[in-house]
Amino acid sequence: MAPRFFPRPRRRARFLCVEVAGLAGALLAPPPSRAQDTKQAWQPKAPDGLPTDFDWIRLPSDEWLKGKIVSMYDGKLEFDSDELGVHTFDFADIKELRSSRVLQVGLADKAPVTGRLVVADGSAKVIGDAGETAFDRSEILTIVVGARREIDYWSGYANLGGTIRSGNSDQVDYTARLGTVRRSVKDRTGFEYIGNITRINSEDTSNNHRVNIGWDRFLSKRLFVNVVGLEWYRDPFQNVANRWTVTAGLGYEIVDTPRTTWSVTAGPAWQSTAWKSVPAGDDDSASSGALRVGTRFDHEFTGSIDYYTYYNAFFTDEASGSYTHHFDMGLKIELTGDLNVNASWVWDYVQDPRGQEDGSFPNKNDTRLVFGLGWSF
Repeated sequence: MAPRFFPRPRRRARFLCVEVAGLAGALLAPPPSRAQDTKQAWQPKAPDGLPTDFDWIRLPSDEWLKGKIVSMYDGKLEFDSDELGVHTFDFADIKELRSSRVLQVGLADKAPVTGRLVVADGSAKVIGDAGETAFDRSEILTIVVGARREIDYWSGYANLGGTIRSGNSDQVDYTARLGTVRRSVKDRTGFEYIGNITRINSEDTSNNHRVNIGWDRFLSKRLFVNVVGLEWYRDPFQNVANRWTVTAGLGYEIVDTPRTTWSVTAGPAWQSTAWKSVPAGDDDSASSGALRVGTRFDHEFTGSIDYYTYYNAFFTDEASGSYTHHFDMGLKIELTGDLNVNASWVWDYVQDPRGQEDGSFPNKNDTRLVFGLGWSF
């Protein structure tokens, strides 16, 4: 509701003498001192020294919040307040931080340090048994309370979507995506699976599966080596019975902020494909070297809406398809806690699909729009 303003009530004439006398007194009085004339902005009192009972963080509003640090990963600080519950903040927005407990702080290009953490402006320090270790705030990659457990290195998700229809025709649609990532200061390993099955009247009309496993080692905060990657792909309707791909190469994080990440990779690869059907007399498999290029973009629109785009392409010989790519983009909308709803569009393409025994060729494009529920940790 908009505030209402009322006109100032008019004073009666009998008070005129009082106002004139007051005005004369004001004119004859000595001028106020500069200290009296200047209003000082109120500032909240900061906790003294190192806290002993609670962890403290200073918010962008200059308010201090006490509670317990849960963790900090990917630029997101989880903080548990007794009054407000668990909240997630962009670590870059936190003006100051003082911990009462021992933390393990992962640093870019340095060994992790353990102790009580103090962050103010652009500097930070850890106070431990061996003394103080000072460093730039931008070097902080992760914060974990106490000794780090194995589970603290892991994150993952599982999404499931499907339709079951009966009546004039029986149809079952099934889509599943799941993945895990283990990230330490120097290494990142991951596993991802995506599968789709559509069955109408007991006959498959689509049936494809893709599994990726990879290991990246970071040489600096942004530059990394794709030590090895392995992909298995199967899609009988693309005439692919099995396709194995081994990759390696270099990657770079072009953008790395709390809300946005964008990375690119490139390097050599080797592919081996077994075809489901080939013309009589033709080889039913092919192997060749390849060049791989890829990119991934992630952006957080709000605290509950995330967007991603992933593209991976291979340039190889004509027998293996000449050019193939896998393009995947989608939205994830958090419903409550770790539960979310997601939508994605997937596009697989083969420039030169392999002909089948009956002389026909599979379609070059295979696209699908997928909706489902997901859980992440």
